[in-house]
Amino acid sequence: MKVEVKDGGGSYVATLQTGLPPSTPLDCPAGQGRPYVVISSVPLDVPHSDGPDTIDPRVVFRVIQGYKFFGSYGITNMVAGADGQSCELRNRVLGPAGKGDYSFGDVPALHAFAADEKVAPAKSFDTLDLAAKYAVHGSEFANVQRMLLSLKVNQ
Repeated sequence: MKVEVKDGGGSYVATLQTGLPPSTPLDCPAGQGRPYVVISSVPLDVPHSDGPDTIDPRVVFRVIQGYKFFGSYGITNMVAGADGQSCELRNRVLGPAGKGDYSFGDVPALHAFAADEKVAPAKSFDTLDLAAKYAVHGSEFANVQRMLLSLKVNQ
């Protein structure tokens, strides 16, 4: 299933996808990771599978540094990277055995975009402080976070 969520004005907010086939994380050779920061992380009670690179499910807003600071919100139970470095931040939950994975967020995965890449619907910020203000003080993110936290998954 794939459902796009839009706000009252018709602007894209997020996509919910279920029954996704397993996928492997992007290969991130040593020295290729970019600095990332988890700005918001709230527990989410949904069914999931545990694995070697998983955490308890969370609703997150994370930022990865490139020529700007690129931010994305979504649900995940996947470890983003090691020592504050990552090549890709995935908005994906490993689903229970036999049910498939699911994703709910603005983009399925976030990376440090190149200057000639299309960034939207991911967010871009000139500073890390502006990204933090979006998550902490912005009504848009508060509404999105409530929506993401409202997700209920039947097994």
